[in-house]
Amino acid sequence: MNERFETLLAQAETGGGTDWISEAELLSFNVYLASRGYGVSRMEVARAGTEGRQSPMDVTYGILPAPIGDDPEHWLNHFDPQRSAAYVRETVQFAKEDGAVFDYKVWAEQP
Repeated sequence: MNERFETLLAQAETGGGTDWISEAELLSFNVYLASRGYGVSRMEVARAGTEGRQSPMDVTYGILPAPIGDDPEHWLNHFDPQRSAAYVRETVQFAKEDGAVFDYKVWAEQP
């Protein structure tokens, strides 16, 4: 799995982000990122199996690189890898509780 995660990490540091990955792979990769000192700075979601081809994009369960609504500091979580990992887990859990099944694309950086 380390080789796969190294590939995803290299992608996550680019402007294009990672390949679209499943919820299960995201949660494992999230742990890997935190262990390497990375936080998720941006995350997009798309209905599972669509490979990101969905219109309009659903931003409800994503992480945007800017303040939003009643959680203006959510995007600052990536500066603390452990806080970021917890925030990603919470976001995925909220989606699951709402019955949403997504694939994810992430961007990550070290603080």
